[in-house]
Amino acid sequence: MMNDDSQINGRWATAEAFYSERDHRTQLEIRNFHKYVNAPVEIHVSAETAECISAQQVALLAANLTARWARNIVVFAPDVRLAEPLRRQGDEYLSARIHREMHEADPFGEFVIQRTPSSHPASLRLFVGQPSTSQELNECDYVIDASGWSAIGYRGNSALPKTPHIDAFGSAAALAAAIGAGDLFKRAIGHAPKQWLRSIRWCTWHHMLHDENSCGGHPPLPDYIDLGNLLIAGVGAVGSALLYILGLSECRGRVTLLDRDCIETSNLNRSPLFTAVHAALGMNKTEVGKQFLEGLDIETNVVQGTWREHGANLSAQSFDVWVSLTNEDGAWAEVPFQLPPVVIHGTTTSGWGIGCGRHIPKIEDCTSCRLPRPHAEFRGPCSEGDVASPNQVEQVRASLPFLSAAAAALVAIELVKLDLPNVTALPNSVSADFATGLQTLIAVSFGPTAGCRGCEMASLPLWNERGGRGRYAQLSIDGSSERKVA
Repeated sequence: MMNDDSQINGRWATAEAFYSERDHRTQLEIRNFHKYVNAPVEIHVSAETAECISAQQVALLAANLTARWARNIVVFAPDVRLAEPLRRQGDEYLSARIHREMHEADPFGEFVIQRTPSSHPASLRLFVGQPSTSQELNECDYVIDASGWSAIGYRGNSALPKTPHIDAFGSAAALAAAIGAGDLFKRAIGHAPKQWLRSIRWCTWHHMLHDENSCGGHPPLPDYIDLGNLLIAGVGAVGSALLYILGLSECRGRVTLLDRDCIETSNLNRSPLFTAVHAALGMNKTEVGKQFLEGLDIETNVVQGTWREHGANLSAQSFDVWVSLTNEDGAWAEVPFQLPPVVIHGTTTSGWGIGCGRHIPKIEDCTSCRLPRPHAEFRGPCSEGDVASPNQVEQVRASLPFLSAAAAALVAIELVKLDLPNVTALPNSVSADFATGLQTLIAVSFGPTAGCRGCEMASLPLWNERGGRGRYAQLSIDGSSERKVA
């Protein structure tokens, strides 16, 4: 087999050819996108917390996502070893994995890792973790961090009190990384300062945007993620990002992946998992996902095709949760009629919005009544911008580089919550809009919809033999967090 460089050079003769393919869909959303991709970007990793796993999780994903569009990045990171769960493909040090992932995302970019912090006056700067007192930050800089269940972000000139570092849940760290990458992107394309990301503390347990531990208690962080027997339908932008985020923590369980597509160059703009070599070889998304999960020692099964082709057979299997990330052929309207167990969905809109939902049969609504019918695409309540090329009537959904990871982080968080007490008392629908800088969250709870045939399907005796076999079936009976006893 050819080496990576030969595969890449054989696929793209020039850097311009690569970027033309990779950035096409984002250019549909951002006019004159090419003017901003060469802006110098700096990512500063705090020396004080760089050895903490949550700081490393934030730094890895933030750098990875930024390399999906920026071509001139300097990462300032101390020479620290990776935390054990983050050692992948022979990487032992944080700087080595950061550099590898950026180069795999964009083999033509100018990516530099330095140990000693310095700055270029024109650089867009993102800080990971509490900056040192010797670093002077201004109102253009942004700082991201994570603590416990919370993703944290604030502008560099904010007078926020220094708090003790607490390792965060991996998905909260991933959400912080997506928020930071989003702010860099917004500054690069010229959004007005009032649209930049503001100071936030996003509690992913209660889904409060400005939580200062006033929203109630938080359960202890789990030692690992127990995926059980999980179906992930859709390994595209959100699905592949979900796999990457799961890989930031220790996971156990079995996973079945469903998708029909091969990796294209344009996928590299939105997925932290896919590499230029994957696109050069046109590999199946499911096969790349399987290789990644098996590297985490997770038993993985692959189903190549669409939900319409395989949904009936998959519904006869004893899954604990379906993660539904595809709406091809109106799959979301069809899902409840296959008598599923718990369903979690995640999506981006064709503008700047993200959404995530949980559907516990009998006590919560279903995907058929919450999401549009087959003739309409999801348009989250916060962002409804259409994206279309001049000669194209059909609307195009163009996920911006950081949105898929943010939506995937919310899905990963919901997977973990299912194993914890009082999950049914928490919101089951979360939406946010990055266009105006995350001014608010929409976090609500929906019960079954009166007259919805999809919701009524869970009342059929046959549901007990299908969806009711999962380990969370007890949630549908009385809303408790106790698992079904075999």
